[in-house]
Amino acid sequence: MARPTFRKHERLCGRLRIQEVVTQGRSVHEKPFKLVGRIMPLPTVAAAQVAFAVPKRNLKLAVDRNRMKRLMREAYRLNKHGYLERLEASGKQCAWLFVYQARTTLTLAETQQRITRALDRWMKEHG
Repeated sequence: MARPTFRKHERLCGRLRIQEVVTQGRSVHEKPFKLVGRIMPLPTVAAAQVAFAVPKRNLKLAVDRNRMKRLMREAYRLNKHGYLERLEASGKQCAWLFVYQARTTLTLAETQQRITRALDRWMKEHG
């Protein structure tokens, strides 16, 4: 098994690409996360690109928003290998956006559990 990393080419960036995912993507709600994803060609070798959003409306303090984004990235990094293998096997590329929708922060264990559930549901329903 390869080392679990989260490299730059795996990050979803660019206003137009993120906007396309938000407007045309399919979503799954797994409290407190909303996962919006779209199967689309990406300008990278990675099977998936991911972005994370924590609205200021929900978590007022920048410290809390940054911590939550860090926990979300870590949870994704540790659990992404199975999903990327399935995408590579089917020859698809996917763009995902995780949006945090709660007003309190979670622990790393809770974040991991809910992000994997959200990814499982999205892959089952749309992937």
